[in-house]
Amino acid sequence: RDQATRDEVRGLREQLVLIGQEFGKNIIEDVRTIEIDPAELDGLPTDYVASHQPGEGGKVRITTDNTDYVPFITYARSSRAREALWRAYRERAQKTNLPVLDRLLRRRHELATLLGYPSYAALATEDKMIGTADKAAAFIEEIAAASGDRSARDYAQLLLRKQKDDPSAKQVDPWDASYLSDRVSHEQAGYSAQEVRPYLEYRRVSTGVLATMSRLFGVRFVPSEEDVGASGRWHESVELFDVVDDTSDRPIGRIYLDMHPRDGKYKHYAQFTVRTGVHRPGRERLPEGALLCNFPDPSRGTALLELDQVRTFFHEFGHLMHHLLGGHTPWAGVSGVATEWDFVEAPSQLLEEWAWDPATLATFARHHDTNEPLPAALLDKARKADALGKGLWVRQQMLYAAVSLEYHRRDPATFDTSKLLAELQARYTPYRYIEGTAFQASFGHLSGYSAVYYTYMWSLVIAKDLFSKFTAAGLDDVAPARRYRDEVLVPGGSRPAAELCERFLGRPYEVGAYRAWLDQAAV
Repeated sequence: RDQATRDEVRGLREQLVLIGQEFGKNIIEDVRTIEIDPAELDGLPTDYVASHQPGEGGKVRITTDNTDYVPFITYARSSRAREALWRAYRERAQKTNLPVLDRLLRRRHELATLLGYPSYAALATEDKMIGTADKAAAFIEEIAAASGDRSARDYAQLLLRKQKDDPSAKQVDPWDASYLSDRVSHEQAGYSAQEVRPYLEYRRVSTGVLATMSRLFGVRFVPSEEDVGASGRWHESVELFDVVDDTSDRPIGRIYLDMHPRDGKYKHYAQFTVRTGVHRPGRERLPEGALLCNFPDPSRGTALLELDQVRTFFHEFGHLMHHLLGGHTPWAGVSGVATEWDFVEAPSQLLEEWAWDPATLATFARHHDTNEPLPAALLDKARKADALGKGLWVRQQMLYAAVSLEYHRRDPATFDTSKLLAELQARYTPYRYIEGTAFQASFGHLSGYSAVYYTYMWSLVIAKDLFSKFTAAGLDDVAPARRYRDEVLVPGGSRPAAELCERFLGRPYEVGAYRAWLDQAAV
């Protein structure tokens, strides 16, 4: 390419960074609230009700922050209140981000065509395991088809449950789905997610997750007492740990745990690189990584987690361990999580499995008042309930994947993002599109993941296969974990992901374990 073209490409890349930052900032800053009558807290856990007392005028304020939104949309019995919060959640950043998203898509398409690609999706998939945008589209269709029958049964189950309360109901509205799923779990599996919450106090969960990582990967987490600002600790609530190899006492890196919500902070859950590690003569730099999460804050009262939040904790820590353990290659460009992007979720999805392991949970899941351990029968119910609605969940993930891909697979001048979203929602999910909402405006993955949200499900196929080696040995056996550390995590991106998997599995990865998981009976 000539110098003018190179300069144009550089300029477009710089613009895209700024546009992506603007997109994310608008989501963070647009926190919405609804006001409800205290009676509309009916169904919520007692700790949630206690932390949401009426204000002036006797109304209770509920925000769209996840710590408010997720419990409310799951447990509130008032369909009217759930709908109001659901709409507020999907109206976030609508006015500010719809034009930003249009600009982001146009600039990405311009960059791709300048580099000789038909679309940004073609550019984004070329260096992934999947290879092409067409193969990504085919994968989405394959998974959607595989989950179709089960999704239809799941939806019929929710509708039948809704008709118990409203015999005239003809459809399940999107704000009903989480609530009805919890009701079905309670009535069919004898389980409600609220039952587990008292056993999952945040501080104990955090201690337990770190202890599990220590046991599996042979490391220690040493608390650091450095003052705010001394080494980049950006807030007094951030916990700082130096990570040390348990056998050699060799420093491995440093982690920052920024785990609770506050004004102006990132609203979801993710691992971010603070510093990329390099290990070669003359250049030694330890990796540093941060978890940014939004779990309930124990400084504001009893902080109880959902079992799904514990799974999220393990998931994000999987990224962190990948970054640290793989952060010692000679080249920064392949250090840590710098693998093919559609593999990068597999190590974190693998670690989610320990959130279900009875022996692991026994080390920290105790009732916050009585210190009673989590009953085995209750965990068994939770596992059975988790299998309920699996088909609907997979189809919802395929909607997100299709939105991500199709927004970048087409010329942005030829479609309206809201109309295309409505078409894709009708294709992949049974829930109707609600006019006036704009989920895409707060779909943060459109900035970071661009066309490749499919990677979550692609990685899950691999993660289920990797996990088969752990189940064969037993989860209390650390030998597979140490071999997994050395064969998959430590190399970072220095070898193709398929080769890393084959070294660990002793064969190429397969889809059999994923299909068995998808077909697993609910109860």
